[in-house]
Amino acid sequence: MASLFHISSLTKRFGSVIALSKVSLDIKQGEIIALIGSSGSGKTTLLKLLNAQHKAEEGIIKLSGQSFDSLSQSQLRKARSKIAFIPQDLGLVKNLKVFQNIFLGKVGHVGTLRMLWRFILPPKKEIQQVHQLLERTGIPEKLYFETSQLSGGQQQRVAVARSLYQGAHTILADEPISAVDPARARSLIKLLIAISKENNLTLIMSIHNIKLAQEFFPRLIGLKNGVILFDGSAVDESKLAELYQLSEDQLNE
Repeated sequence: MASLFHISSLTKRFGSVIALSKVSLDIKQGEIIALIGSSGSGKTTLLKLLNAQHKAEEGIIKLSGQSFDSLSQSQLRKARSKIAFIPQDLGLVKNLKVFQNIFLGKVGHVGTLRMLWRFILPPKKEIQQVHQLLERTGIPEKLYFETSQLSGGQQQRVAVARSLYQGAHTILADEPISAVDPARARSLIKLLIAISKENNLTLIMSIHNIKLAQEFFPRLIGLKNGVILFDGSAVDESKLAELYQLSEDQLNE
């Protein structure tokens, strides 16, 4: 099977700081992947490069065989519209209603003005689709609620429903379980994996909880200081220990 994402010798810097160094990966459609590593290891940077939010100084990212660098701005926007990104804070607008937040998943498809019109006069067909997605994520009764009224776990489910509404082939989730208790974290991981398998979506999630990563994800990619330390299904305990072993300078940061 051809790669969905092909990454070759990718390097990203922020000033004098090297966030990623010579990273190479192949990711196939439908893979379920956990990115693990300590804070500052490069997990978020890698996710944002895959979503073309960042641009690398060196190396190549190809999506379905096409380099990001070869795409026009309109082609890049179209490519990004099929890659859902769930940030750590979920990226929800808290004073909007749940259906409006989910509608925002297609802002790249319909444009800002048409989206505002949808907010005012939501099409019945679109509302029905959003309701079905909320049924799948377990909160259909929250359709017209203001998002700020929802619990943290419910807001996570809104973010997942938005990704599905977007029509994405890939979900990039950046520490989406960091702000909830272990039971809700486990529930969200199960939901994301189940939905990804049902729809043949690629799921790449950065996660700190090693036990959850080992339990649920068939492929683990360990990042340390911007370099891939390991990439596979079974990880040796000594490699995990090395992954989280910090230098004196890092401990004092």
